[in-house]
Amino acid sequence: MNKFCLTAGLCLLSYHFSTAQVINYKNSIRVGTDYMSLDAPDDLGFRYVARYARHLANDRFVLEGSLGYLSIENRRLVFNNFYFTGRPRQRVTADLTVSFDFLRTARHALRLGGGPSVWYRKDDRLREARSVVNQSGQVTGVTILSEKADEANLGYHVAAEYDYAISPRITLAGRVGMANLSKAGISSAAGVNVGYRF
Repeated sequence: MNKFCLTAGLCLLSYHFSTAQVINYKNSIRVGTDYMSLDAPDDLGFRYVARYARHLANDRFVLEGSLGYLSIENRRLVFNNFYFTGRPRQRVTADLTVSFDFLRTARHALRLGGGPSVWYRKDDRLREARSVVNQSGQVTGVTILSEKADEANLGYHVAAEYDYAISPRITLAGRVGMANLSKAGISSAAGVNVGYRF
């Protein structure tokens, strides 16, 4: 009987120490890059993002704020060798995301969430291009009509993310998402980020 009590006590004690080593961190910061589209299908570029997250309810819910920056070259072939070159298309993005984790493991997280977005955009978009033709029928130039925008746009976004803990504090995540910014159009993004939990 004494051996049984000693063995049971050691098992309970070792169970207590093994569970105490799983630490639920309450905060994380992450940096990463998204490959993102703007409203035009050929406007693709890299957005650099920094994220801060607060992990709630044993990491089941995550409240995250992110800031990002994107700049895409703005050059269009409008006719033969005539190009429209506007200022770069730029975005400064701010997103607030509430997400739910569908996996209850210390190493893996599969989150789905969404929330409001405020994106500041600087655009110089090509609206119309007409060729100028001389009397012999040759194109001598192109007249271009462009639209400039310097404004903040309010909208929403949704995102899905898989997060893997490389170590107790370091994580690697893949993320896909979509944002609808009304006048600024719909953007999609896929990216990776590295995080630090504390």
